[in-house]
Amino acid sequence: MPPATDLRAGGILSRHFYPFGPLFQNDHKGEPVIDHHRFKSLPAINSRANDLSSLELKPTLSQLQADFKTFEHHFEWLNKVSQKHHHSSASKLGEMITHIKSLNSLLQRQIQQVDAPRIIVPPPSFPPQPSSQWEMNQSSQVLLQRFRLFCDWAVRAFLSLKSKTQA
Repeated sequence: MPPATDLRAGGILSRHFYPFGPLFQNDHKGEPVIDHHRFKSLPAINSRANDLSSLELKPTLSQLQADFKTFEHHFEWLNKVSQKHHHSSASKLGEMITHIKSLNSLLQRQIQQVDAPRIIVPPPSFPPQPSSQWEMNQSSQVLLQRFRLFCDWAVRAFLSLKSKTQA
């Protein structure tokens, strides 16, 4: 069993992402999100709240690490296209990517400690390059909304795993 403090650190680190959501969304006030299917290779959360009680340590850590890696790839793509469009969120994206990489390192250490299987993350499929500022805004807003939902679920998963390791 990994030390519970490491799992707590994962939950705390996930919560560091919450301040980023409003920062990005301030750039898009009043703009409805149109295309929720823009990022087809993003992880989908197919569980309910009561499913959290049935999570197992090894497969959950492996899946979280793979899913955060997928988001990392998507934010790197968004960062690249943001710079081409001189979008105001480019510096914030760099911070976000740094946090995701830190969390992935933490998860990788946990996976090694408990000898959990490593999931190979296939290269994601990205939407076409945004051709306008509007499309750039839409892409960033969709990605951030999906990431915020995922982080909310990840924090709950970390807390559930932590309570199990302390029992």
